[in-house]
Amino acid sequence: MIVLGAALLCAVGEAGADERSAALVAAFQESCVSEPPNFARIEARASAANLPVNMDAGTPRQPEGHFNHIKSWMVGLASGTHELSAVEARGPAGEVASCAITAADGLGDEVKQDLMRALNLGPPEREAVSPDGQRRSSGWRVKLHGEGVILLLIDASPAKAPGVYLNLTHRLVAGS
Repeated sequence: MIVLGAALLCAVGEAGADERSAALVAAFQESCVSEPPNFARIEARASAANLPVNMDAGTPRQPEGHFNHIKSWMVGLASGTHELSAVEARGPAGEVASCAITAADGLGDEVKQDLMRALNLGPPEREAVSPDGQRRSSGWRVKLHGEGVILLLIDASPAKAPGVYLNLTHRLVAGS
C-alpha cells in the first residue's frame, strides 16, 4: 500500500476549526466513502469537475505484472484547499485501490472526532505515534457498501501542529 504525505498549497478561508474539520470530513465522505475506491471513477469525477491536476506519477494499470499509479487534484472549498488523490497498485501483497484527501491546515483531533461521528466509528482499532513524536496514525477496518476497507487517519496532533491525511484503501486482490 502506498502512503503519501503530499505537500499542499494552503489557502485557508475564514472558516473556524470546527467548520474546517467538518468540511474536510464531508469532502472525504463525498469523494472517497460514497463508493469503494476506484481509480478510474475518481479520475473521471475530478476531470468532470475541472479540478487542476497536482500530480500524476507512477505507471498506469497493466494487464499483468506490478504497477503503481497516483494522481492528485487540488480542490477548493469555502473553508480552504485540500488535495484529493487516487491510487491503484499491484505488487506482492496484492492489488489495491485507494482514495485520500490531504489538508495541511486540518486539525487532527477535530477531524478524528468529526470522522468518528460522521461514519459512526468506535475508537480506532490501531493507534500509534511515530517514533519522532510528530504524527499519529489511527486505523479502522470497516465495511462500506458490503466491502471490507481500511480507513486511516494520519495527523500532526502529537506535535501540536496542523495537517491531516485521510485514506480509504480497498484490497481488490490478495497477494501471494
